Amino acid sequence: MNQSVLDAEVAHYVARGYGIESRTPTQVVLAKQRRIGWFWNTIFVLLTAGLWLIYVIYRLANRKVDRVVLTVDGAGGVRRS
Repeated sequence: MNQSVLDAEVAHYVARGYGIESRTPTQVVLAKQRRIGWFWNTIFVLLTAGLWLIYVIYRLANRKVDRVVLTVDGAGGVRRS
């Protein structure tokens, strides 16, 4: 029963774009890279004759990762941390 509760919660996160980094029977670590708004960045690169490209490259190199750890306890409750 605990496994199916955890699987259902993992399915919700995967549907929102998270990927599974690691998994044990009672814990799952999910991760998702933050997106970059390409439309406005492209407009700014064109308007600044490529100068804004320095900022875009910096953002690509230093993209943050959102991590979620889901843990199921003995009672069947899923905790997010």
